[in-house]
Amino acid sequence: MKIQTTRSKLLDSVLFSNRAITSKTSNYILGGVMLEAEDNLNIYSTDLETSIKTSIDVKVINKGKVIIPSKILINILRNFPEAKIDLELDQETNQLKIKCQKAFFNLNTFPIEEFPEFPQIKEENIFEIELAKFKTLVRKTQRSVSEDEGRVVLTGVMCEIDKNLIKMISTDSYRLSYMEEKIDLKNKQKGVIIPGKVLDNILKIESGGGVINLSIEENQISFAISNKSNLKTTIVSRLLTGKFPDYKKLIPESFKHHILIEKEKLLEVVKRISSIAQDNIPIKFDFTNGNLKVSMDIKEVGSSSEDLEVPYGEEDIGVAFNPQFLLDGINMIDEDKIILEIDDPLKPILVKSAKKDNLFYLLMPIRIS
Repeated sequence: MKIQTTRSKLLDSVLFSNRAITSKTSNYILGGVMLEAEDNLNIYSTDLETSIKTSIDVKVINKGKVIIPSKILINILRNFPEAKIDLELDQETNQLKIKCQKAFFNLNTFPIEEFPEFPQIKEENIFEIELAKFKTLVRKTQRSVSEDEGRVVLTGVMCEIDKNLIKMISTDSYRLSYMEEKIDLKNKQKGVIIPGKVLDNILKIESGGGVINLSIEENQISFAISNKSNLKTTIVSRLLTGKFPDYKKLIPESFKHHILIEKEKLLEVVKRISSIAQDNIPIKFDFTNGNLKVSMDIKEVGSSSEDLEVPYGEEDIGVAFNPQFLLDGINMIDEDKIILEIDDPLKPILVKSAKKDNLFYLLMPIRIS
């Protein structure tokens, strides 16, 4: 194998591929990336749960492939100047020679035969969606993904495909994010749980628009994204197994109070008042006639409060939340105004757009004395 490329192009691609590599593995081969020179350069990585293949345009002098430690390659590339790089596999020593200007490295390589094969992708269940639209679905819903590995199913996002809708739902049992979009699926119906960390990788892909092709199989899902040069990045992941909560049963059938609030004003007030927050101390909302009092009281620190005029004229009601969870819900909405739907101080509230009905955020309140 012998290729020529530039430092930034190779570094960016290896850094992205490195997202499939975990430091927890005891198998040394999984700490490597495979560089495969064909018509282009294909870069492979895997942790056996997630596999990534990304392709970049390079000058291929001799075809071939090699596996080298990802961490070492990244460290070398980071310290190179922005310049041309030559990579060549020495067939006699099985070392990869890397040259950039006057710097020269000889790297030991891993056995090719020990590197796992890239997963096969079936063609039957592929559908297409705009990449920007899919990224929006992910961004809006991933905020409620749980980090508790003890409840693995909640570390993923439920993806439901039904007729002309794709729905994405996540919950950590304290809040729930939901968004749907219309797409042409020709009545295909699917429901799978995608690992949250895999969807995070999708957000890191820079392709300048375009589409993403999803292939859903019994135990795996793949995402194929083409860039401007028609070179693909493909991510294949195992699906999470288990029973995802029935989110429809978590949403109250009706709410007593529907309060329209200017998003930016509310956001600013909540940020100011929660600037003293610590140790999950809740932020409190007290609604009275025409007014919302936002407050926080921390015994060891002090207190904060601010009033905000709101179009509210019903019974007085007080409700408290985790301040960061509340900010996440407000930030989920991109409109000028949001609606807070409240039924009871101990029942979930709904945060949604005043104009669109395709997304919402459900938040459990905190009981306070």
